Amino acid sequence: MMGALSVLFFENGLPDLPIILIEPHRNQEGLWRIKFCYADDEPLSMSSAQASALAGNLHQMGEAQLAAEINDAVRSAKRYCLM
Repeated sequence: MMGALSVLFFENGLPDLPIILIEPHRNQEGLWRIKFCYADDEPLSMSSAQASALAGNLHQMGEAQLAAEINDAVRSAKRYCLM
């Protein structure tokens, strides 16, 4: 299972490191993205659509808590986009 999780992270441009925070993030172009923060590495971000697909894959793998955190950030980003 852990190998599959590593592959999924790699396919989505994320390192196989513990994620300490997942949050909506507005980039310099004004687009809302989902930011993944790590203790000893630079934060990385992805589009809400990619993050939503990642959450779906994580849910299928039984990683419900991580999937829920990503989905919460995606919902917040969509809400902020409408403001």
